[in-house]
Amino acid sequence: MDIIRRGKLTTEPVEVCRKGRHRGNIMRRITLIVTLIAAGAGFGHAQTFQKVKMIDARDQEVAAELTLDQTGKRLSVKPAKGEAVEVPYSNIDKLAYERSAHHRVKQGAIVMVASLGAGAIVMATKSKNHWFYVDYKDAGGASKGLVLKLDKSDYEKILQLAKDQTGKDVETLRSQEGVKRPK
Repeated sequence: MDIIRRGKLTTEPVEVCRKGRHRGNIMRRITLIVTLIAAGAGFGHAQTFQKVKMIDARDQEVAAELTLDQTGKRLSVKPAKGEAVEVPYSNIDKLAYERSAHHRVKQGAIVMVASLGAGAIVMATKSKNHWFYVDYKDAGGASKGLVLKLDKSDYEKILQLAKDQTGKDVETLRSQEGVKRPK
């Protein structure tokens, strides 16, 4: 029986180690997977979410970064412009979530300029928003609130982390159909 070994044809018998070589590859893969899962879970570290918008003092949506820090026991929101807000978990009074939906009338009207049919279709579709409310007391004891707009890819994870880390239930508010967001 002819065997090709390193580009040369040979008739020498070849020993194939079925367990040793493959076992090492499998163990390396398992180690890599466990390491990636552990890094993703962030065992005791801060979890940061960047697809968040914060409602500022002028009632405008501002891009922000939300951090839930399990070791520091605090929730931090760092807007792109303005001052960061840090809330210790012990100062949080209430956590609430609301999903709102509204028709895309404005976007549909813009598209309708180019195509009447496409604009009508866009107007018939709905946009969904996920809102997260944090009621807390500041250092002086005054009641304050944070209003955050969460991304659809992150909102479930954020709500679960907030519940697990703060120990407080996240109240689900009644969905508002046709309302952009409460003021």
